[in-house]
Amino acid sequence: MAITQTHTSTSQMSGDAAADHILDGSFGFNLNNAVLKLIDSEHNLHADGQTIISDGTFVIGTNASKKLIFSTDDTERIQITTDGALDILSEKLLINGNAGSSGQMLTTDGFGNISWSTPVTQENAFKTLAVSGQSNVVADQAGDTLNIAAGTGIVVADQAGDTLNIAAGTGISISTNASTDTITITNTNTSAGSEAFRTIVAGGTTIQADNNTDTLTLTPGSNVTFTVDANNDSITINANTDGELNQNAFTQVQSTNQNTLSADSTSAALKFNSENNTSVDSRYDSNRDKVTVTTDTSTNEVKVTNNVPMTFALKFNSENNTSVDSRYDSNRDKVTVTTDTSTNEVKVTNNVPKTFSMASKIPIVMHSGATQGMPLRNKFFNVATTDPVSGGGSSVGVSTRSIPILKSDGSTADVLMPAKTDNSTLQLTVLNTSGSNQTMDMEVAE
Repeated sequence: MAITQTHTSTSQMSGDAAADHILDGSFGFNLNNAVLKLIDSEHNLHADGQTIISDGTFVIGTNASKKLIFSTDDTERIQITTDGALDILSEKLLINGNAGSSGQMLTTDGFGNISWSTPVTQENAFKTLAVSGQSNVVADQAGDTLNIAAGTGIVVADQAGDTLNIAAGTGISISTNASTDTITITNTNTSAGSEAFRTIVAGGTTIQADNNTDTLTLTPGSNVTFTVDANNDSITINANTDGELNQNAFTQVQSTNQNTLSADSTSAALKFNSENNTSVDSRYDSNRDKVTVTTDTSTNEVKVTNNVPMTFALKFNSENNTSVDSRYDSNRDKVTVTTDTSTNEVKVTNNVPKTFSMASKIPIVMHSGATQGMPLRNKFFNVATTDPVSGGGSSVGVSTRSIPILKSDGSTADVLMPAKTDNSTLQLTVLNTSGSNQTMDMEVAE
């Protein structure tokens, strides 16, 4: 509505149009450290540096389609637009100094009192719909919609305010509990078709009841009889054990290259026998030429055990060669036989060492008097040949034995030995204690 001026007057305070101020004393008006008091015919208005007070209805307005703006700290905070809208430019609102909490909204009590309040996100509604024996239907969020699809013989409300009537059919009773918001549907027709299987599968074939009073008939087959107890509601199924069709047994026993044994009656027994061979040498175990037969009724298994051991006892003997040169180890020409019963292993060890014991060694006497063998060293020479050579060429490597000697200057030299006249071995010539030369045959055949 338009602003109504309560008082008008043609009298006004004015000065020179070019003057910036009219209350600085230049034109007879001066206001210094005082309150400006404006008086009209009915009301007084007082104004100082911070306050404007009127004892009448106080009106602040604009005309000529101009907005009314309120500002603080040189910043526009609120404006009233020319169409009367209150525009909060600061985007802030306090109710008696209270900014409210996140998510709250401004509400009124209907008597002009406003306050912050938390909106009701779910009002008089069920979030979860539970159906006995079925999965719960849970609302995902406020405003979610529950869709009820009409099945056969079901009608769904088609307009707002419509009422859903749940009627009990034949054999059904309905009870409600307003305090727990529960509707209980009970089957009262317990005399027929109650708590029974509607579908029965036998041998891959499905038998389905046509109605809740349909009857399932059991018919005994061959070698099967029924014993029915109507008082105890029980059916005993009996199997006739007469005849081969009901025998869980083999009627024939076969063995490779042997005659087939056939049962001549349902009570025929298969007999296993084990006889001793009296021709066995008396040194052996009296039971070694027999088999043991054991039966296991829990697994219907016949176990035949051969009493001949998996391993035979073998005797290994090692004899000394007394023709060996006395310089050599007395045990060098023997083998050692050891047995390990945990692994059924026989170990044969050759006592001739990798260095051939005293073979290919020069027997020397140490300062301590002990006999020691100085090994010979292999020596190879290229010798011309007309035979094919691996990798080509006309030379073949020929080996012999040499004696490594440490010379007084610290260097080493190999002393070669000639072959015996019969080419059976090498010969070493040494100076003995009597001052004469002695030729020794070197044992290098190994």
